[in-house]
Amino acid sequence: MHRIAHTVSEPVTDHAIQGLWRRAYIKAPAEAPEFEDHDTQVYWFQSRGLYADLRIPARFSNGVTAARLADLSQDDLLALAASEGFAGWAAVENGICTWQRAINLQGPETGRDIGRLERASGGLFEYGIDADFVELWLEQQIDEPAPEGRVFTCAGGFWGFLITASSRFLFACDRPTRKNLARPWKDALAQALTDCDRDQLNDLFQPEYSFGRIEQGAAVIELSSQPNRVGKVLCENLRTGNDRLVTHHARFDGNAFTRHWTVAELKGLS
Repeated sequence: MHRIAHTVSEPVTDHAIQGLWRRAYIKAPAEAPEFEDHDTQVYWFQSRGLYADLRIPARFSNGVTAARLADLSQDDLLALAASEGFAGWAAVENGICTWQRAINLQGPETGRDIGRLERASGGLFEYGIDADFVELWLEQQIDEPAPEGRVFTCAGGFWGFLITASSRFLFACDRPTRKNLARPWKDALAQALTDCDRDQLNDLFQPEYSFGRIEQGAAVIELSSQPNRVGKVLCENLRTGNDRLVTHHARFDGNAFTRHWTVAELKGLS
C-alpha cells in the first residue's frame, strides 16, 4: 500500500479537485480487498468544471517500438483494449463528486461515475458510491496558472477536450456517437482483429487520448491510448485562449493525418 497520512477533516470542494492527479491504486471491494491494481497508469486532469481521464495498462506506459499500431501483435492489441479514456465535466456537492462523461473510449455507460472524496496528506481518497472500491489519488506538481479546460470540435463529428497547465496537457478526442455503440470498444476491437478488418481497425483507432508535457508550446506525448505515438508531437502550439487547434495523428495502418479544431460549446454533445 502507498504510504500516506490519514485523511483530514477539511471538506473537499470543486476548487479542491482542480489540478493534475495520478492514481496510486484502486482496491475493490474496499472493505476486504480481493482486487488491487497499483500498475495501471492513470491520470485525471481537472480544470474548473471540465476534466479528462486516461488509463493505460502498465505494459504500454513507456510506449512501444512499433512504428504503426498495425505492427503490434494481436496479443498486444487485445491487451491495449483494456485502455480507458473519458472526458466531460465534474462537480462536487457535500463531498460527493459526479463525473459526467461526454465522451468515452470504451463506449456505452453501465452506471454513474460517482464517488465520495476525502482529503489525505498529498492526495485524495475516492470511495465508490454505486460500486465498492477505493482509489488513492496523488496530487501532481504543476506550475501556475491553474488548469484550463477547453472543448473543440472538428469535421466528422469529433470532439476534443483539452486540459492544460503551463507544462502539462491531457487531450481526449472522440466521437459523440462513441457512447452509443452497441457494444464496448474492446469487444468491437476483438471482433475486428478476428475478422482482419483493416477498415474497421482504422475506424476504431480514430479516437485518441494522450497525456504529456508542453515544451515551448509543443505538446509532446508521454502516455497514450495509441502507445506508438509516445514521443511524438500532438500539437505545435497550445497557446492559452487560442480558439483554433491543429493536431497530428496516425491511423492504425500508419498513415499520418491532421485534424483542424475550432473551440466549441458543449450543447448537443450529451
